[in-house]
Amino acid sequence: MKTNFWTLYFRMFYNPGSAFETIFKGDKSLKYGFLAFLIPTSGYTLFYIMACFAGGSPSTFKPWLAIPIEEYFKYDIILTFPGYYLGWIGASATVYFLSRLMNGQSKFDNILAIMGFGIGVATWSSLLHDLTDAFLSIIGIIDMREYEKLLNEPTFWRGLLWSLYSLYFFWFLTLFTIGIKKAQGFSLFKSILIALAGLFTFQFILLIFIR
Repeated sequence: MKTNFWTLYFRMFYNPGSAFETIFKGDKSLKYGFLAFLIPTSGYTLFYIMACFAGGSPSTFKPWLAIPIEEYFKYDIILTFPGYYLGWIGASATVYFLSRLMNGQSKFDNILAIMGFGIGVATWSSLLHDLTDAFLSIIGIIDMREYEKLLNEPTFWRGLLWSLYSLYFFWFLTLFTIGIKKAQGFSLFKSILIALAGLFTFQFILLIFIR
């Protein structure tokens, strides 16, 4: 039975193990992984467009790249895609390399699908919040610069942000682990270790380009 991308994408939210198994049995791992990766990439590009027009900028964060902090969101409009792309490829390469060292036999296309869907689904834990505050700033309900300051002070909003970041980490790790375990047949412990390496690689590369 043929299953399209959107069916598999939404299944990742409630039954990721089954979704990964279906993907691995087909011949569209690379295509579907890339499509899943494009969802947060497009979402954060939209966020930075809105944030730029709303006059936002990081309040305490110092960019790694030599970009004026007042124009950081403007530059991120064009840096989002390469940042996510390199993070996706880098994380996939790390996971594939470690898996091969441990005698994993799954092909690289399947690893790209695992990373792509993991990124494409788990990023909603932060993306939904960021799109909401950017949109509210655009229509004048909140001031984005002031809201950025609240996120870095001991307020309810900082607590909310850290809760979302915790969900972000847990969700990424869970999806990566399930995918690796299904693809390679590794133990849960071994899958978690490899998933952590993939997550660290992805996040490290991403932080070079965007916050």
